[in-house]
Amino acid sequence: MNPSLFVGDLKLGDSARVRDVTGGRGMQQRMRMLGIRRGTDIRVVHGPGQRGAVLQVGGARIALGWGVIQRIEVELPGADSRNTGEQA
Repeated sequence: MNPSLFVGDLKLGDSARVRDVTGGRGMQQRMRMLGIRRGTDIRVVHGPGQRGAVLQVGGARIALGWGVIQRIEVELPGADSRNTGEQA
């Protein structure tokens, strides 16, 4: 299994796919309303830094604080969690 990677671990220009959003019910609902949910493709267009990051989500740019981006778990393109390396 791959180690956890969060939006705060990405670099400017990186693209990733949302794997999970941790946090309480309010946090989960807010992220869904912003279009950030499991399977969503995102790209870092500013930051990340101590103050947070700006993400491209679909056609929108969304600014999120540091505490929020540390709760959005992502996987990099080509990292397929179902791939175990075994051939059928």
